[in-house]
Amino acid sequence: KQNALILDVRTPGEIAEGYLEGAVNIDFSDAEFKNNIQKLDKSKPVLVYCRSGRRSATTMNYMRDMGFAEVYNLDGGIIAWTKAGFSIIK
Repeated sequence: KQNALILDVRTPGEIAEGYLEGAVNIDFSDAEFKNNIQKLDKSKPVLVYCRSGRRSATTMNYMRDMGFAEVYNLDGGIIAWTKAGFSIIK
């Protein structure tokens, strides 16, 4: 989606192993996680991902509850993305 925010909810250590181009990181395990999510533009579509899809699915539900209009979860996370042959930034 054009103008969509790509949101990576993994830890800094996981991001060091590779990430999707243009992704913004908000660490799911950070105490300020929900507050940081709240600051994002609710009118923009958001594509959220993590390592396997579990944390991003939880994040997607939080974001919908917070009033975000369009939120999508990358099923299978970055593991599925790379298995499908798509590139990541290292």
